[in-house]
Amino acid sequence: MEPTYDVIGIGVCACDLVVEVGRCPGPDEKARADSMRQQGGGLVGTALVAVARLGGRAAYLGALGDDSFGDFCVQDFEKEGVDTRFISRPAGASALVAVIVADRSAGTRMILWYDERAPRPAPTQITADVIGRARVLHVDYHYAEPALAGARIARSLGVAVTMDLEFVDEHTGEFLALGDYVIVPEHFARSRYGAATAGEGARALYHEIAPHGGRAAVVTAGARGSSVVTADGAIAQPAYRAEVVDTTGCGDVYHGAFALGLARGWELARIVRTASATAALKCRKLGGRAGIPTLTEVEAFLRTATTIE
Repeated sequence: MEPTYDVIGIGVCACDLVVEVGRCPGPDEKARADSMRQQGGGLVGTALVAVARLGGRAAYLGALGDDSFGDFCVQDFEKEGVDTRFISRPAGASALVAVIVADRSAGTRMILWYDERAPRPAPTQITADVIGRARVLHVDYHYAEPALAGARIARSLGVAVTMDLEFVDEHTGEFLALGDYVIVPEHFARSRYGAATAGEGARALYHEIAPHGGRAAVVTAGARGSSVVTADGAIAQPAYRAEVVDTTGCGDVYHGAFALGLARGWELARIVRTASATAALKCRKLGGRAGIPTLTEVEAFLRTATTIE
């Protein structure tokens, strides 16, 4: 049977309150915000929205609360075209809620999140029947048990597994043994391998995942681009120049574009170019999702884009 979805995701979907300030106030200071808005967020949640904006078919496999935050997350997915049929809504629970403060003067952002009432998907939700409908399963590290359960099923079915591992923790080894395409930020590679560069980190990561069947290791480094290592060699992808309003969600968007490229059978060099360009264009607007482009926008951008050397 032909898969129904390009990408199914297991991981965080958040309700973000995005605040923009000219300068972050110090202790005991007050400041007027320049703008404030509510957006959907989260690692896997934003990656799935990127898949949908780029023209792919995406579904979220997870749990969200029955309060107004959960309502917002579900409605935002539906607005973006992400399938919500595999979402449970436990009574008395809430979505993960994040406050994101973007400091224009410093070009930085601060993220605070609260997930005490955020539910995890039940084991009965994570089945071969659901995961077998995807070409790619994308997971993050935040809720380890359901993500690992999904990755095991995907591996058994031959469904490619992409992973967003942001930090090293007690579950990292288990994740790395199940990932086909593992994408980590530069600070992960420094923490786990002592790598001085993204390229060194990607090589070390590939050597760890390859014995378990891992196909590609990717280390992202923001404005310094990304590095990919496979059995066939390495790709050093520079970042693209673009207007930068806010970098929130850039990594998540990169992962979504990468997963869609795999699902569509693109060659790896095209996948990495597209993921880099999609992340660059996301920076145009405040928040993790507002600036996510369409594939038409990405392809037009790539025809004239210049890289940061």
